[in-house]
Amino acid sequence: MREIDPFSYFWDHASAVPGFGGERRSPDPQYCFHTHYEMVRPGRAIYTIRLHGVTASQGELTIRVHALRLTPGANATLVAGSRLEMHVEQGKQDLTASVAFHAVRDVTYAFYGFFSEYSDVSAERIEVLLDEPEGEEDVYVEAPRSILAQEDVEADVRPANALIHVGAVSLERPVSQDCTWRQLAQLSERTVVGAQSDQLIARWREQVCLAALPAYGVTPIPIDGWLVGPASERMRAALKASNFVMWERDSLSPTPDSGEFADFIVSPAGFPSLDTAEARWALFNAWIQCLKVGGVAVIALRHAPITRPVSSALAANDGPLAANEIGRWVLRLIGMGFSAAPLAFAPVSELVVDSQGLASLILIVRRG
Repeated sequence: MREIDPFSYFWDHASAVPGFGGERRSPDPQYCFHTHYEMVRPGRAIYTIRLHGVTASQGELTIRVHALRLTPGANATLVAGSRLEMHVEQGKQDLTASVAFHAVRDVTYAFYGFFSEYSDVSAERIEVLLDEPEGEEDVYVEAPRSILAQEDVEADVRPANALIHVGAVSLERPVSQDCTWRQLAQLSERTVVGAQSDQLIARWREQVCLAALPAYGVTPIPIDGWLVGPASERMRAALKASNFVMWERDSLSPTPDSGEFADFIVSPAGFPSLDTAEARWALFNAWIQCLKVGGVAVIALRHAPITRPVSSALAANDGPLAANEIGRWVLRLIGMGFSAAPLAFAPVSELVVDSQGLASLILIVRRG
């Protein structure tokens, strides 16, 4: 663990915590601290802020980890974040908050904090600590570059500032979207009731997967594609007719360390419903690491229809996958150099759920 100067990025800006930072008033009156962008060893890392000898009756400190790739013209993107309530009952107390993130090669990371709610805080000392992986690094296999990375693609996955899709969705040019009753109505002239929903949701997933491939530049040329998990004969025939070199993979058997990579990965059935957030992310991450640079993954996800805003924090509760966790996945992907089609989460009242009570979403990801 190493200590990082909390005020090294805006060295001359005064912090909203009296007595800290530089001498000049900050243009942002809510500014608290901002570290330099640091190289971090690849793997799970944690930024921690500790405020010693705090007095405060109110306020909220928002803390964020920003990533900046080591390429000319790159923009900083949000990777993860959390909040710390600034309230001390009596006397002086120490307040601590941490944010975990996944560090990758050729990316630098900074820790930034601002007051999202006004605080009358005072502190005796502020320190920022970075806990990063130790010891030897895991064997790393460099992903080859896909021919798709050289294509001029009209519809592209978008960066962090377009995390959420606004407006109507389309079956022909999809974004990362939920299955809704309106979309199912476009697939069937009959009223959808009972067990019909499972069959039509499966049909919807395959329809969106097949439409997403050409929409995001996966054109009918001899490239390697992986079909993960079960699919209908109709979908298999459509993929084979597109002149792709198709390989079928079991959804529990990714091979990211074997040197095998794919130009695209499509999984209309999605992955197994794993019980823990850690296991879900590990399996999903293992598959997308098999993409070539420029490659596209179109993956179905089943999630619990829970009304909850998308959070930037990486921590997730165990239990069924929820929209909030998917949003955190996308933020984490952005920090790893991927990009994603904007998320179009539908209101719970519009979601179609299967016989297990789960909604379906197609997530579209490109490896940068």
